[in-house]
Amino acid sequence: MKIVLLLLWCVAGPVTWAELEMNEAPTGSKPKSGIVIPTPTGTTPAPGASAMKDGDSLHFRNNDTLHGTLLGVTTTGLHWRHSDVKDPVLFNLDNITELTLAPRPPQSARVVHRVAVELTNGDRLAGDIVSLDDKLLTLATWYAGTLKLRRPAIQRITFVAAIAEAAYIGPTGIADWTRGDGNRNAWSFRKGTLVGAGNGMIGRDVKLPDLANIEFDLGWQGQLYFQVGFGFDQVRQLYQSGGYMFQFNYSNVNLQRYRAGQGNNNLGANVEIPNFQRTTKSHVSIRVNKPKKTITLLLDGQLVRQWTETDEWAAKGSFLALYSQGQGVCRVSNISVTPWDGRLDSDAAPGDGSAKEDLVRFNNNDKVSGDLHAITGEQMTLITSFAEMKVPLERIATIDFTAQKAEKARRQANDVRAFFLDGSRFTLALDKLDETVLTGSSENCGKVSSALDAFRRVQFHIYEQPVETDGKNDLPSDRSPDSDDN
Repeated sequence: MKIVLLLLWCVAGPVTWAELEMNEAPTGSKPKSGIVIPTPTGTTPAPGASAMKDGDSLHFRNNDTLHGTLLGVTTTGLHWRHSDVKDPVLFNLDNITELTLAPRPPQSARVVHRVAVELTNGDRLAGDIVSLDDKLLTLATWYAGTLKLRRPAIQRITFVAAIAEAAYIGPTGIADWTRGDGNRNAWSFRKGTLVGAGNGMIGRDVKLPDLANIEFDLGWQGQLYFQVGFGFDQVRQLYQSGGYMFQFNYSNVNLQRYRAGQGNNNLGANVEIPNFQRTTKSHVSIRVNKPKKTITLLLDGQLVRQWTETDEWAAKGSFLALYSQGQGVCRVSNISVTPWDGRLDSDAAPGDGSAKEDLVRFNNNDKVSGDLHAITGEQMTLITSFAEMKVPLERIATIDFTAQKAEKARRQANDVRAFFLDGSRFTLALDKLDETVLTGSSENCGKVSSALDAFRRVQFHIYEQPVETDGKNDLPSDRSPDSDDN
Protein backbone atom coordinates (compact mmCIF):
# COMPACT_ATOMS: atom_id res chain seq x y z
CA MET A 1 0.00 0.00 0.00
CA LYS A 2 1.45 3.35 -0.98
CA ILE A 3 1.73 6.20 1.49
CA VAL A 4 -0.83 8.87 0.70
CA LEU A 5 0.00 12.38 1.90
CA LEU A 6 -2.72 14.91 1.23
CA LEU A 7 -2.98 18.33 2.83
CA LEU A 8 -6.67 18.53 3.55
CA TRP A 9 -8.42 21.71 4.50
CA CYS A 10 -12.07 21.95 5.36
CA VAL A 11 -14.31 24.56 6.92
CA ALA A 12 -13.31 23.52 10.42
CA GLY A 13 -9.57 23.78 9.66
CA PRO A 14 -6.74 21.33 9.01
CA VAL A 15 -6.80 17.61 9.72
CA THR A 16 -5.90 16.93 13.36
CA TRP A 17 -3.81 14.19 14.97
CA ALA A 18 -7.00 12.43 16.06
CA GLU A 19 -7.92 12.00 12.39
CA LEU A 20 -4.56 10.42 11.51
CA GLU A 21 -4.86 6.62 11.37
CA MET A 22 -2.04 4.09 11.51
CA ASN A 23 -2.49 0.88 9.49
CA GLU A 24 -2.54 -2.23 11.67
CA ALA A 25 -0.98 -5.43 10.36
CA PRO A 26 -3.11 -8.58 10.29
CA THR A 27 -2.20 -11.17 12.88
CA GLY A 28 0.80 -13.28 11.82
CA SER A 29 1.88 -10.95 9.02
CA LYS A 30 4.51 -8.27 8.67
CA PRO A 31 3.30 -4.85 9.85
CA LYS A 32 2.17 -2.63 7.02
CA SER A 33 3.78 0.76 6.79
CA GLY A 34 2.30 4.07 5.83
CA ILE A 35 -0.15 6.67 7.01
CA VAL A 36 -3.50 7.71 5.65
CA ILE A 37 -5.12 11.08 6.19
CA PRO A 38 -8.87 10.56 5.70
CA THR A 39 -10.61 12.91 3.28
CA PRO A 40 -13.81 14.36 4.73
CA THR A 41 -16.80 14.32 2.40
CA GLY A 42 -16.86 17.25 0.04
CA THR A 43 -13.20 18.25 0.47
CA THR A 44 -10.29 18.08 -1.95
CA PRO A 45 -6.53 18.08 -1.47
CA ALA A 46 -4.91 21.50 -1.26
CA PRO A 47 -3.00 22.28 -4.48
CA GLY A 48 0.79 22.09 -4.33
CA ALA A 49 0.96 20.06 -1.12
CA SER A 50 4.29 18.25 -1.06
CA ALA A 51 6.53 16.52 1.45
CA MET A 52 9.65 16.86 -0.68
CA LYS A 53 10.70 20.11 0.99
CA ASP A 54 11.38 18.21 4.22
CA GLY A 55 15.02 17.13 4.42
CA ASP A 56 15.06 13.76 6.23
CA SER A 57 13.43 10.66 4.75
CA LEU A 58 12.05 7.35 6.03
CA HIS A 59 12.13 4.10 4.06
CA PHE A 60 9.45 1.50 4.83
CA ARG A 61 9.15 -2.25 4.44
CA ASN A 62 6.88 -1.88 1.43
CA ASN A 63 9.50 0.37 -0.28
CA ASP A 64 7.55 3.58 0.32
CA THR A 65 9.51 6.73 1.18
CA LEU A 66 8.28 9.58 3.36
CA HIS A 67 10.07 12.93 3.66
CA GLY A 68 9.96 15.01 6.79
CA THR A 69 11.98 15.85 9.89
CA LEU A 70 13.24 13.42 12.54
CA LEU A 71 12.20 14.37 16.06
CA GLY A 72 13.62 11.30 17.78
CA VAL A 73 13.51 7.56 18.42
CA THR A 74 12.44 6.21 21.81
CA THR A 75 11.06 2.94 23.16
CA THR A 76 7.63 3.92 21.85
CA GLY A 77 8.78 4.36 18.25
CA LEU A 78 10.05 6.97 15.80
CA HIS A 79 8.70 10.51 16.19
CA TRP A 80 8.36 12.40 12.92
CA ARG A 81 7.25 15.81 11.77
CA HIS A 82 5.83 16.48 8.35
CA SER A 83 5.19 19.99 7.06
CA ASP A 84 1.71 19.04 5.85
CA VAL A 85 0.59 17.46 9.13
CA LYS A 86 -0.17 19.61 12.16
CA ASP A 87 1.01 17.30 14.93
CA PRO A 88 3.99 14.90 15.16
CA VAL A 89 3.50 11.39 13.79
CA LEU A 90 4.57 8.29 15.75
CA PHE A 91 5.75 5.29 13.69
CA ASN A 92 6.33 1.77 14.95
CA LEU A 93 9.96 0.88 14.26
CA ASP A 94 8.82 -2.52 12.95
CA ASN A 95 7.66 -0.70 9.83
CA ILE A 96 10.91 1.18 9.11
CA THR A 97 14.01 -0.13 7.36
CA GLU A 98 16.13 3.00 7.02
CA LEU A 99 16.41 6.66 7.97
CA THR A 100 18.26 9.08 5.68
CA LEU A 101 19.42 12.27 7.37
CA ALA A 102 19.72 15.69 5.82
CA PRO A 103 22.97 17.58 6.60
CA ARG A 104 22.87 19.07 10.07
CA PRO A 105 24.76 22.00 11.57
CA PRO A 106 27.79 20.72 13.49
CA GLN A 107 27.16 20.40 17.23
CA SER A 108 30.91 20.58 17.87
CA ALA A 109 34.08 21.38 15.94
CA ARG A 110 34.82 18.74 13.31
CA VAL A 111 38.40 17.51 13.44
CA VAL A 112 40.28 15.97 10.52
CA HIS A 113 41.22 12.58 11.95
CA ARG A 114 44.33 10.70 10.83
CA VAL A 115 43.42 7.11 11.71
CA ALA A 116 40.76 4.67 10.47
CA VAL A 117 40.08 1.71 12.77
CA GLU A 118 38.46 -1.35 11.19
CA LEU A 119 36.71 -3.74 13.58
CA THR A 120 36.05 -7.46 13.26
CA ASN A 121 32.30 -6.86 12.77
CA GLY A 122 32.92 -4.67 9.71
CA ASP A 123 32.64 -1.30 11.46
CA ARG A 124 35.09 1.46 10.60
CA LEU A 125 35.74 4.40 12.93
CA ALA A 126 37.80 7.54 12.37
CA GLY A 127 39.81 9.10 15.17
CA ASP A 128 43.22 9.84 16.63
CA ILE A 129 45.10 7.34 18.78
CA VAL A 130 45.63 8.34 22.39
CA SER A 131 47.11 5.01 23.49
CA LEU A 132 47.00 1.25 22.93
CA ASP A 133 47.87 -1.60 25.28
CA ASP A 134 47.12 -5.31 25.43
CA LYS A 135 43.46 -4.68 26.30
CA LEU A 136 42.24 -1.35 24.92
CA LEU A 137 42.70 1.16 22.13
CA THR A 138 41.84 4.67 23.32
CA LEU A 139 40.60 6.71 20.37
CA ALA A 140 39.83 10.43 20.45
CA THR A 141 36.96 11.44 18.14
CA TRP A 142 35.11 14.67 17.46
CA TYR A 143 31.76 12.90 17.13
CA ALA A 144 31.72 10.65 20.25
CA GLY A 145 34.44 11.93 22.54
CA THR A 146 36.92 9.32 23.75
CA LEU A 147 36.16 5.73 22.72
CA LYS A 148 37.63 2.73 24.55
CA LEU A 149 37.79 -0.06 21.95
CA ARG A 150 38.55 -3.61 23.03
CA ARG A 151 41.75 -4.75 21.35
CA PRO A 152 40.39 -8.21 20.33
CA ALA A 153 37.72 -6.36 18.31
CA ILE A 154 40.29 -4.49 16.20
CA GLN A 155 41.19 -5.93 12.81
CA ARG A 156 43.22 -3.14 11.21
CA ILE A 157 44.44 0.40 11.82
CA THR A 158 45.13 2.59 8.79
CA PHE A 159 47.02 5.87 9.01
CA VAL A 160 45.72 8.27 6.39
CA ALA A 161 46.45 11.80 5.26
CA ALA A 162 42.86 12.79 6.07
CA ILE A 163 39.43 11.15 6.22
CA ALA A 164 37.21 13.14 3.89
CA GLU A 165 33.45 13.30 3.55
CA ALA A 166 32.00 10.98 0.95
CA ALA A 167 30.96 12.39 -2.42
CA TYR A 168 28.01 9.97 -2.49
CA ILE A 169 26.47 7.40 -0.13
CA GLY A 170 23.43 5.32 -1.02
CA PRO A 171 21.28 4.18 -2.59
CA THR A 172 18.24 5.73 -0.95
CA GLY A 173 15.81 5.28 -3.82
CA ILE A 174 15.43 5.04 -7.59
CA ALA A 175 14.00 8.53 -8.22
CA ASP A 176 17.41 10.23 -8.04
CA TRP A 177 18.89 7.92 -10.71
CA THR A 178 18.52 8.68 -14.41
CA ARG A 179 17.28 5.83 -16.56
CA GLY A 180 19.35 5.25 -19.68
CA ASP A 181 18.93 3.26 -22.86
CA GLY A 182 17.15 -0.10 -22.89
CA ASN A 183 14.29 -1.27 -20.69
CA ARG A 184 13.33 1.71 -18.56
CA ASN A 185 11.80 -0.63 -15.99
CA ALA A 186 14.89 -2.82 -15.72
CA TRP A 187 15.89 -1.31 -12.35
CA SER A 188 13.90 -0.97 -9.14
CA PHE A 189 14.65 -0.13 -5.53
CA ARG A 190 13.94 -2.57 -2.70
CA LYS A 191 15.04 -2.63 0.93
CA GLY A 192 17.98 -0.31 0.44
CA THR A 193 19.10 -2.10 -2.74
CA LEU A 194 19.03 -1.31 -6.46
CA VAL A 195 17.71 -4.39 -8.26
CA GLY A 196 18.37 -4.98 -11.96
CA ALA A 197 16.16 -7.57 -13.63
CA GLY A 198 16.15 -6.56 -17.28
CA ASN A 199 18.35 -5.10 -19.99
CA GLY A 200 18.80 -1.48 -18.99
CA MET A 201 21.00 1.17 -17.42
CA ILE A 202 20.71 3.76 -14.66
CA GLY A 203 23.18 6.42 -13.59
CA ARG A 204 23.68 9.54 -11.52
CA ASP A 205 26.24 12.28 -11.01
CA VAL A 206 28.30 11.30 -7.95
CA LYS A 207 30.75 14.24 -8.19
CA LEU A 208 33.58 11.80 -8.79
CA PRO A 209 36.88 13.06 -7.32
CA ASP A 210 40.09 12.81 -9.35
CA LEU A 211 41.34 10.34 -6.73
CA ALA A 212 38.33 8.20 -5.88
CA ASN A 213 37.30 4.94 -4.27
CA ILE A 214 34.01 3.55 -5.63
CA GLU A 215 32.71 0.74 -3.42
CA PHE A 216 29.52 -1.33 -3.37
CA ASP A 217 28.13 -4.76 -2.54
CA LEU A 218 27.16 -6.77 -5.62
CA GLY A 219 24.86 -9.78 -5.53
CA TRP A 220 23.42 -11.85 -8.36
CA GLN A 221 21.10 -14.72 -9.19
CA GLY A 222 22.09 -17.15 -11.92
CA GLN A 223 25.09 -16.31 -14.08
CA LEU A 224 26.68 -12.91 -13.53
CA TYR A 225 26.21 -10.35 -16.32
CA PHE A 226 26.65 -6.82 -14.99
CA GLN A 227 28.50 -3.62 -15.88
CA VAL A 228 29.54 -0.60 -13.81
CA GLY A 229 30.97 2.53 -15.38
CA PHE A 230 32.35 5.84 -14.17
CA GLY A 231 33.48 9.19 -15.55
CA PHE A 232 30.61 9.63 -18.02
CA ASP A 233 28.78 12.91 -18.49
CA GLN A 234 25.44 11.21 -19.21
CA VAL A 235 23.85 7.76 -19.19
CA ARG A 236 21.73 8.04 -22.32
CA GLN A 237 23.48 7.28 -25.62
CA LEU A 238 26.52 6.09 -23.75
CA TYR A 239 28.48 5.54 -26.96
CA GLN A 240 28.47 9.31 -27.40
CA SER A 241 30.02 9.86 -23.97
CA GLY A 242 33.51 9.24 -22.58
CA GLY A 243 34.33 7.07 -19.60
CA TYR A 244 35.35 3.61 -18.39
CA MET A 245 33.17 0.54 -17.88
CA PHE A 246 33.89 -2.69 -16.02
CA GLN A 247 32.09 -5.71 -17.47
CA PHE A 248 31.53 -8.69 -15.17
CA ASN A 249 30.70 -11.80 -17.23
CA TYR A 250 30.19 -15.24 -15.72
CA SER A 251 33.84 -16.01 -14.85
CA ASN A 252 35.84 -12.96 -15.93
CA VAL A 253 36.04 -9.19 -15.85
CA ASN A 254 37.30 -6.68 -18.40
CA LEU A 255 37.68 -2.91 -18.52
CA GLN A 256 36.36 -1.01 -21.52
CA ARG A 257 37.26 2.50 -22.64
CA TYR A 258 34.52 4.72 -24.12
CA ARG A 259 35.40 7.78 -26.17
CA ALA A 260 32.86 10.33 -27.35
CA GLY A 261 31.75 9.44 -30.87
CA GLN A 262 34.26 6.56 -31.17
CA GLY A 263 32.50 3.72 -29.36
CA ASN A 264 34.32 1.43 -26.95
CA ASN A 265 37.26 -0.94 -26.85
CA ASN A 266 38.93 -3.13 -24.24
CA LEU A 267 41.70 -1.66 -22.11
CA GLY A 268 43.83 -4.81 -21.90
CA ALA A 269 42.87 -8.48 -21.78
CA ASN A 270 40.14 -10.13 -19.73
CA VAL A 271 40.95 -11.24 -16.17
CA GLU A 272 39.60 -14.64 -15.14
CA ILE A 273 37.66 -14.67 -11.83
CA PRO A 274 36.81 -18.34 -11.13
CA ASN A 275 35.16 -17.40 -7.84
CA PHE A 276 32.27 -15.81 -9.76
CA GLN A 277 31.06 -19.37 -10.48
CA ARG A 278 31.24 -20.40 -6.83
CA THR A 279 29.47 -17.54 -5.11
CA THR A 280 26.60 -15.11 -5.61
CA LYS A 281 28.02 -11.98 -3.99
CA SER A 282 31.16 -9.84 -3.89
CA HIS A 283 32.32 -6.55 -2.42
CA VAL A 284 33.62 -4.38 -5.27
CA SER A 285 36.13 -1.57 -4.89
CA ILE A 286 37.28 0.51 -7.85
CA ARG A 287 40.20 2.89 -7.21
CA VAL A 288 40.47 5.72 -9.72
CA ASN A 289 43.66 7.76 -9.99
CA LYS A 290 43.14 10.35 -12.73
CA PRO A 291 46.52 12.14 -12.27
CA LYS A 292 48.42 8.86 -12.77
CA LYS A 293 45.81 7.50 -15.22
CA THR A 294 45.38 4.20 -13.34
CA ILE A 295 42.25 2.20 -12.52
CA THR A 296 42.46 -0.57 -9.92
CA LEU A 297 39.92 -3.28 -9.13
CA LEU A 298 39.64 -5.10 -5.80
CA LEU A 299 37.12 -7.87 -5.11
CA ASP A 300 36.42 -8.79 -1.49
CA GLY A 301 39.50 -6.78 -0.52
CA GLN A 302 41.85 -8.66 -2.81
CA LEU A 303 43.74 -6.91 -5.60
CA VAL A 304 42.57 -8.17 -9.02
CA ARG A 305 44.48 -5.90 -11.38
CA GLN A 306 45.60 -2.36 -12.02
CA TRP A 307 45.05 -0.92 -15.51
CA THR A 308 47.02 2.04 -16.87
CA GLU A 309 45.62 4.34 -19.53
CA THR A 310 48.41 4.86 -22.07
CA ASP A 311 46.39 7.33 -24.11
CA GLU A 312 44.45 10.46 -23.17
CA TRP A 313 42.20 10.03 -20.11
CA ALA A 314 38.77 9.21 -21.53
CA ALA A 315 36.56 10.18 -18.58
CA LYS A 316 35.26 13.74 -18.96
CA GLY A 317 32.32 13.60 -16.53
CA SER A 318 31.51 12.41 -13.03
CA PHE A 319 28.56 10.03 -13.55
CA LEU A 320 28.35 6.52 -12.12
CA ALA A 321 26.46 4.07 -14.35
CA LEU A 322 25.00 0.62 -13.55
CA TYR A 323 24.02 -1.69 -16.40
CA SER A 324 21.96 -4.85 -15.99
CA GLN A 325 22.33 -7.01 -19.09
CA GLY A 326 19.11 -8.93 -18.55
CA GLN A 327 20.68 -12.40 -18.23
CA GLY A 328 19.70 -12.69 -14.56
CA VAL A 329 19.07 -10.59 -11.49
CA CYS A 330 21.71 -8.34 -9.93
CA ARG A 331 21.62 -6.31 -6.73
CA VAL A 332 23.73 -3.28 -5.86
CA SER A 333 23.78 -1.92 -2.31
CA ASN A 334 25.95 0.03 0.15
CA ILE A 335 27.39 2.32 -2.52
CA SER A 336 29.98 4.85 -1.43
CA VAL A 337 32.10 7.20 -3.52
CA THR A 338 34.87 8.71 -1.41
CA PRO A 339 38.11 10.63 -1.94
CA TRP A 340 41.12 8.32 -1.91
CA ASP A 341 44.70 8.97 -0.82
CA GLY A 342 46.14 7.06 -3.78
CA ARG A 343 47.96 4.46 -1.69
CA LEU A 344 47.62 0.87 -2.79
CA ASP A 345 49.63 -2.35 -2.67
CA SER A 346 49.04 -6.08 -2.59
CA ASP A 347 48.27 -5.87 1.13
CA ALA A 348 45.25 -3.66 0.53
CA ALA A 349 43.00 -5.93 2.59
CA PRO A 350 43.34 -7.34 6.09
CA GLY A 351 44.80 -10.83 6.23
CA ASP A 352 42.86 -14.07 6.07
CA GLY A 353 43.24 -14.78 9.78
CA SER A 354 46.11 -17.23 9.51
CA ALA A 355 48.82 -14.80 10.70
CA LYS A 356 49.97 -15.57 14.23
CA GLU A 357 51.51 -12.14 14.80
CA ASP A 358 50.60 -8.52 14.25
CA LEU A 359 51.82 -7.11 10.93
CA VAL A 360 53.05 -3.52 10.51
CA ARG A 361 53.48 -2.00 7.04
CA PHE A 362 55.53 1.17 6.72
CA ASN A 363 55.07 4.05 4.30
CA ASN A 364 57.91 2.73 2.13
CA ASN A 365 56.10 -0.66 1.91
CA ASP A 366 58.54 -2.46 4.22
CA LYS A 367 56.78 -4.92 6.52
CA VAL A 368 57.60 -6.49 9.86
CA SER A 369 55.62 -8.83 12.11
CA GLY A 370 55.66 -9.27 15.86
CA ASP A 371 53.72 -8.41 19.01
CA LEU A 372 52.43 -4.84 19.03
CA HIS A 373 53.18 -4.12 22.66
CA ALA A 374 51.88 -0.57 22.97
CA ILE A 375 51.26 2.82 21.41
CA THR A 376 51.96 5.83 23.60
CA GLY A 377 52.05 9.38 22.38
CA GLU A 378 53.39 9.36 18.81
CA GLN A 379 55.34 6.10 19.10
CA MET A 380 54.67 2.39 18.61
CA THR A 381 56.55 -0.37 20.45
CA LEU A 382 56.73 -3.64 18.48
CA ILE A 383 58.42 -6.72 19.93
CA THR A 384 59.80 -8.95 17.18
CA SER A 385 61.78 -12.20 17.25
CA PHE A 386 64.99 -10.25 16.70
CA ALA A 387 64.53 -6.93 18.51
CA GLU A 388 62.25 -4.47 20.25
CA MET A 389 61.38 -1.70 17.80
CA LYS A 390 60.20 1.79 18.66
CA VAL A 391 58.73 3.45 15.58
CA PRO A 392 57.18 6.93 15.14
CA LEU A 393 53.55 6.67 14.07
CA GLU A 394 54.19 9.03 11.16
CA ARG A 395 56.22 6.27 9.47
CA ILE A 396 53.42 3.67 9.64
CA ALA A 397 50.85 2.99 6.89
CA THR A 398 48.83 0.10 8.38
CA ILE A 399 48.73 -2.29 11.31
CA ASP A 400 46.98 -5.66 10.86
CA PHE A 401 46.17 -7.41 14.13
CA THR A 402 46.52 -11.16 14.43
CA ALA A 403 43.24 -13.05 14.18
CA GLN A 404 44.46 -15.58 16.75
CA LYS A 405 43.13 -13.34 19.53
CA ALA A 406 40.28 -11.74 17.60
CA GLU A 407 36.70 -11.58 18.88
CA LYS A 408 33.55 -10.37 17.15
CA ALA A 409 30.86 -8.47 19.04
CA ARG A 410 27.70 -10.47 19.57
CA ARG A 411 24.58 -9.30 17.82
CA GLN A 412 21.93 -7.51 19.85
CA ALA A 413 18.24 -7.39 19.04
CA ASN A 414 18.07 -3.61 18.75
CA ASP A 415 21.29 -3.12 16.77
CA VAL A 416 21.25 -0.37 14.14
CA ARG A 417 23.91 0.43 11.56
CA ALA A 418 24.77 4.12 11.30
CA PHE A 419 26.76 5.30 8.26
CA PHE A 420 29.20 8.18 8.67
CA LEU A 421 29.61 11.01 6.17
CA ASP A 422 32.69 9.26 4.73
CA GLY A 423 30.75 6.03 4.10
CA SER A 424 32.17 4.03 7.03
CA ARG A 425 29.82 2.61 9.65
CA PHE A 426 29.13 2.08 13.36
CA THR A 427 26.94 -0.72 14.76
CA LEU A 428 25.22 -0.03 18.09
CA ALA A 429 22.31 -1.36 20.12
CA LEU A 430 20.09 1.71 19.98
CA ASP A 431 19.05 3.26 23.28
CA LYS A 432 17.87 6.65 22.07
CA LEU A 433 18.08 8.97 19.10
CA ASP A 434 17.01 12.62 19.06
CA GLU A 435 17.60 15.65 16.87
CA THR A 436 21.28 15.89 17.84
CA VAL A 437 22.57 12.66 19.45
CA LEU A 438 22.53 8.90 18.83
CA THR A 439 23.03 6.85 22.02
CA GLY A 440 23.70 3.12 22.09
CA SER A 441 26.08 0.39 23.17
CA SER A 442 28.31 -2.33 21.77
CA GLU A 443 30.56 -5.04 23.16
CA ASN A 444 33.30 -3.35 21.15
CA CYS A 445 33.27 -0.09 23.10
CA GLY A 446 30.54 -0.03 25.76
CA LYS A 447 28.01 2.81 25.88
CA VAL A 448 28.41 5.63 23.35
CA SER A 449 26.74 8.96 22.64
CA SER A 450 27.57 10.24 19.17
CA ALA A 451 26.70 13.50 17.45
CA LEU A 452 23.95 12.88 14.90
CA ASP A 453 25.52 15.30 12.41
CA ALA A 454 28.33 12.75 11.95
CA PHE A 455 25.94 10.37 10.18
CA ARG A 456 24.06 10.27 6.90
CA ARG A 457 22.03 7.06 7.18
CA VAL A 458 20.71 4.76 9.92
CA GLN A 459 19.57 1.22 9.05
CA PHE A 460 17.16 -0.75 11.25
CA HIS A 461 16.56 -4.54 11.46
CA ILE A 462 20.04 -5.08 10.04
CA TYR A 463 20.14 -8.85 10.62
CA GLU A 464 16.79 -9.65 9.03
CA GLN A 465 16.77 -11.80 5.92
CA PRO A 466 15.05 -10.05 3.01
CA VAL A 467 11.45 -11.05 2.40
CA GLU A 468 10.59 -11.01 -1.30
CA THR A 469 7.14 -10.25 -2.58
CA ASP A 470 6.89 -11.52 -6.14
CA GLY A 471 9.85 -13.83 -6.77
CA LYS A 472 10.54 -12.28 -10.17
CA ASN A 473 12.91 -9.41 -9.66
CA ASP A 474 15.02 -10.29 -6.66
CA LEU A 475 17.54 -12.69 -5.23
CA PRO A 476 16.77 -15.73 -3.09
CA SER A 477 15.94 -14.58 0.44
CA ASP A 478 18.32 -16.81 2.39
CA ARG A 479 21.20 -14.32 2.36
CA SER A 480 21.48 -10.56 2.01
CA PRO A 481 24.50 -9.01 0.27
CA ASP A 482 25.89 -7.48 3.47
CA SER A 483 25.03 -10.26 5.94
CA ASP A 484 27.78 -11.94 7.89
CA ASP A 485 28.17 -15.34 9.41
CA ASN A 486 27.57 -14.94 13.11
